Amino acid sequence: MADYYTQTSFAIQVSEDETALINEIDPLLRTIADGFETAAEAEAAYEATSAQFKATFPKNAHGDPFFELTQLFDDPTWPTIGCDLEAKASPERLGHFQLWVSGDDARPFDLAALLQRVCPSALPFRFGWAYSCSRHRLDAFGGGYMEVRADRIIRLIDPDDPVDPRSLVLTVRDPEHGIQFWNNDNGFGALVNATVLSDAEASKAMLPVGVDGIEWLELPTMPRGHGG
Repeated sequence: MADYYTQTSFAIQVSEDETALINEIDPLLRTIADGFETAAEAEAAYEATSAQFKATFPKNAHGDPFFELTQLFDDPTWPTIGCDLEAKASPERLGHFQLWVSGDDARPFDLAALLQRVCPSALPFRFGWAYSCSRHRLDAFGGGYMEVRADRIIRLIDPDDPVDPRSLVLTVRDPEHGIQFWNNDNGFGALVNATVLSDAEASKAMLPVGVDGIEWLELPTMPRGHGG
């Protein structure tokens, strides 16, 4: 028997309006997850929300007043972030507000999507999360970092990974075949088979022994979507 946790704990600076919206959404998510008995009950709950909530999450035309909110979650029928949100005035800076996030059952992608929507003044920001187990079970540990930007959400491995990391390949110029590209399994060959590394990975890579004139080449940057 073992217990598994997805843990996070961080704080970001938010505006006063965002503080009010967060404090409204936090209990509302629990109400939505519990479910409504009728469509009229859901409609009444939506009408009871603030003007700011309605502006951030406008009602759609398909009869689901909370669609704009629940569609942020991997499971719209159970919209939960698995952690506590506490937004309040900063004790250190007058007129500033902070959001404290912490929990043992966090859902990093859902959490990132929600904060991206309701805390635009905090963007961009980064938070870490860890997947752990109460016993030493094989492959039971993991985690990473989420970079939350206005246009995308990127999953990172290390806290110092750049938001837009370079893609590097190791090259050597062959007199007969031109530029050759390194593959970790098969050696130098065509670009299509090249091993592509980030800056951090390249700095730790084992370079081929006995090969002169090897160089790192940066590949053109490609757009990155949700999850990186």
